[in-house]
Amino acid sequence: MKKNARQRRSRSAVRQQGVTDTYVRKGILALMVLLGVIAFAVLAGRLVKLMIIDHDYYESKAISNQTRSTSVTASRGTIYDRNMDVLAASSSVENIFLDPLELEQNDVDVDALARNLAQILDLEESYIKEQAADTSMRYKVIKRKQSQDVCDQVREYISENNIIGVHLEPDSLRYYPNHESASQLLGFTNTENKGSEGLESYYNSILEGTAGAVITTKGNNETEMLYSYEKYYEASDGDSLVLTIDLTVQRALEKQLNDAIDRYDVLNGAFGIVMDAQTGEIVAMATMGNYDPNQYLTIYNTAVQAKLDEQYAAAIQLPEGSEEREKAMAEYNDAVAEARLKQWRNRCVSDGYEPGSTFKVITLASAIDSGAVTLEDTFYCAGVEKFEGRSQPLDCWQHSGHGSETTAQALQNSCNIAFARIGLKMGGDTLYDYCSAFGLMERTGIDLPGEASGLFHTKERLADNDSYGTSYLIATSFGQTVKPTPIELVRAISAVVNGGYLLQPYVVSEVLDADGNVVKQNGRTVIRQVISEETSATMCQLLESVVTEGTAKNAKVVGFRVGGKTGTAEKVDQVDENGQTTNDKIVSFVGVAPMNDPRYVVLVALDTPNAATGQYISGGMMAAPTCAAVFEDILPYLGIEPEYAQEDMSRVNVMMPDVIGLDEAAASKLLAESSLSYRLIGDGANVVSQIPAAGKELPGNSVVLLYTDSTMPTDKVEVPNLMGMTVSEATQTLSELGLYLQAKGTDSTAWHVVVTDQDIEVGTKVSRGTTIMVIFADTTAMD
Repeated sequence: MKKNARQRRSRSAVRQQGVTDTYVRKGILALMVLLGVIAFAVLAGRLVKLMIIDHDYYESKAISNQTRSTSVTASRGTIYDRNMDVLAASSSVENIFLDPLELEQNDVDVDALARNLAQILDLEESYIKEQAADTSMRYKVIKRKQSQDVCDQVREYISENNIIGVHLEPDSLRYYPNHESASQLLGFTNTENKGSEGLESYYNSILEGTAGAVITTKGNNETEMLYSYEKYYEASDGDSLVLTIDLTVQRALEKQLNDAIDRYDVLNGAFGIVMDAQTGEIVAMATMGNYDPNQYLTIYNTAVQAKLDEQYAAAIQLPEGSEEREKAMAEYNDAVAEARLKQWRNRCVSDGYEPGSTFKVITLASAIDSGAVTLEDTFYCAGVEKFEGRSQPLDCWQHSGHGSETTAQALQNSCNIAFARIGLKMGGDTLYDYCSAFGLMERTGIDLPGEASGLFHTKERLADNDSYGTSYLIATSFGQTVKPTPIELVRAISAVVNGGYLLQPYVVSEVLDADGNVVKQNGRTVIRQVISEETSATMCQLLESVVTEGTAKNAKVVGFRVGGKTGTAEKVDQVDENGQTTNDKIVSFVGVAPMNDPRYVVLVALDTPNAATGQYISGGMMAAPTCAAVFEDILPYLGIEPEYAQEDMSRVNVMMPDVIGLDEAAASKLLAESSLSYRLIGDGANVVSQIPAAGKELPGNSVVLLYTDSTMPTDKVEVPNLMGMTVSEATQTLSELGLYLQAKGTDSTAWHVVVTDQDIEVGTKVSRGTTIMVIFADTTAMD
């Protein structure tokens, strides 16, 4: 019994153990399945991430590991002036680079390589060795943008010496055939062929095009594969620009600004704009001194460069590695950067300046158009006046006063006291609204980089009746305490004379694709009408009277009707090294021509003429004749026909005809056709010699000398000093020497009109019959 019981318990235990083992096995299997599913899920998730989510990333890595891409430079678009003269273009050059790993793998003698390449490329041997030692890199450029001659020398060297690891790649070099001309306007490209300043920067995305590429396969260690794959992606060339700029007008503007800088010893450069008042086209724009964009890192101001050289010499004398030396070198580098930025800066769009009395054009146009002032109004100027609400008395530049004057005379005389009255009659609200409408508080939107918005008072400040508001209103009325940019002022004055329409100024007229097709075109864009056409016509008459009767007599141009306004502004925000306000001035003139159909507005501004020259500093004495010279150069070229009266011919150059061999009657007839008279010397029948020689230029209405015998003098005479002489004195002095006087500037012969410049240096030996160009200036033009 007991035995059977034990057997039954034993069989029961076995059955229970079997059940337990089954559950264990099933649990283990389930766990294994679960773990397998989890593992598969992780693997699947990883595969999804690798093959789907990160597909593009790993594909690009694989392609990068298996292929080599060589960039194909796109040809940058050309920049043309309005006559399709090239202003900026690109030429084919090459970059020389090393593959340090290739050099090492092929046991190239780096010392010999560095020595020979240094001679060809004008580099330091140590620099080439340093680049060749960096075997972690496969691409180390040692010289960029080299000419074909230099590259041929490199090719010859590596070919003759079986050198592997020196390579050349195509690139393009931007060049500017006119060098300094329009440099701030054009800008330049950097070593990566990206536009960095000027139009090159503003239109970079249009000019640069899209680079192409050559894709090839590569093996281990970047070696070429035996059976190589290659795919070529063609570069897309950039579009070209056709500008509104006329290179001939640009050069004329720059020449006259440079001449003025020399003549008046202008210390802080000059700037100028020529704008088509009917279309908004910028025909010329210049900032002096300029630079050559072909060598844009070079500093062209010799005085600044000399100071930098001194600064650098002092810095390198300090102990190497010292804090003092590091600080001095940092200051030197900052000074170099500042000097470069200054010469690259286009002051015509980036800098505000106090316009002085040229702003009176805006004030008067606003006052007449608003009805605050009429031409019948009169004003009285005693030379100084105390205005209610203004703490300090107001001085007029004419200290003795102008007396009673009409509205027209107030502009002609550039009377500050009269314009203070005009401003007060109009009120701050009205003046502000008109100035805003003239665009003097907003960027013009010209297609150039770095345009600033001029500084102007708030409406609340100008309209405030307290002492400050009154003072600001009075000062603003004659162009002080406000700072429009040059382009803002030129655009506003263009609106004054073109019928009252504020236009969008622009520099690019067309964009051309690589085949020369026009893909974009700019044209006349009217923003708004600011004044009525009637007011505009009235202002044109008044501006012409400023030249014929007022402070701008020195802006007269024979044969052309010119109008304009002078300006002389104190730079009240300028201080010297002691913190004291300087007496520096900026003198300017805004001219308009021809006044019967106003077309061109020219701004000329000279920053800080040197008082040490002894000449009176004013826009009428300095900027007006400079602007006149610009008009004289450009108006005939631009198709504006002169209208000469007979008395004008003495200011017009004519060509001396060849009358040798002719009798008196025939010679007289030929000379009369050139507006010349003669004096006959000798008893012969025919002319045997003449002064001046045939083909020489001389003023019309001149008396030439005809010799019928051998008595013509052949000696040379010395050019006298004519500076400060009156018209009659200079004419007589030159006549006695057998020289001719070509008069420029004002046509007045009054005692206060004197010589301010002559084109041939005093003491120069010249032949009799030579013409001396002399600039006469009315010394009463003191604003």
